[in-house]
Parts: sequence; structure tokens; C-alpha cells
Amino acid sequence: FVLFHQWREAVDLVQKAGNVRLILPSTYASVRFTFLEALTYLKAAQSSSGWKKRQMKKSAHRTIQIIQGWAKNGNVNVVHYLYVLEAELAMLNGMSKKAKEKFMAAIVTSSRNGFLQDRAL
Repeated sequence: FVLFHQWREAVDLVQKAGNVRLILPSTYASVRFTFLEALTYLKAAQSSSGWKKRQMKKSAHRTIQIIQGWAKNGNVNVVHYLYVLEAELAMLNGMSKKAKEKFMAAIVTSSRNGFLQDRAL
């Protein structure tokens, strides 16, 4: 659903999956899921309004805080994810200049750290 920009359906799947981090702790799959979870909530918020938008934004913030904790603890493998999420959050808040800076930082960081598959995100 994420690939086809079907954000409401993606949110439904994320919520049905529950906390995958409990089942797959410290694995690539749980890290990627966490990133996609936050991205899904942010994109759903962009296409929502009112209470639903606030709910999606709050869920995204909770998930972003998890990734921020990983980065703060020295996990360089999530820094580019964090930049992408910060850029999407800036877009959601109408801060296009900041969003552009964060997207550029994501591109540079993913290239520098060897995450070429994520560079196009």
C-alpha cells in the first residue's frame, strides 16, 4: 500500500500488525517496519484533516521518538531514516525550506553510509 500511496489502507495494516518490535527485536525488519510505520502515519496525516490529522501526527511522533532514541544511542543505520521523517514532518507543518534541507541531508547521509536503496526515498 505504501508503494501505491494508499495511506489509509497502510495505516490499517500498521495498526493490525501491532508492535512488531516486540516480535522481531533488533532486526533489520523491525527497524524498517518502524520507519515505514512513521512514514505511513505522516503521509496519512497529510491527506487528513481535523481530529484524524492530529491522531496520525501524534502516532508518527511516538514512532519517530523510537528512531531518535536509536540514533541517539549511536545507531548510524537509522540517521537517514530520521532525516526523511523530519522532512515529511516539516512538509506537514508547511515548512518547505526546512523539508528540502532535511531531504538533502537524507540523500547525503544514505549515500555516505551505503544505503543506496534508500537514497531515492
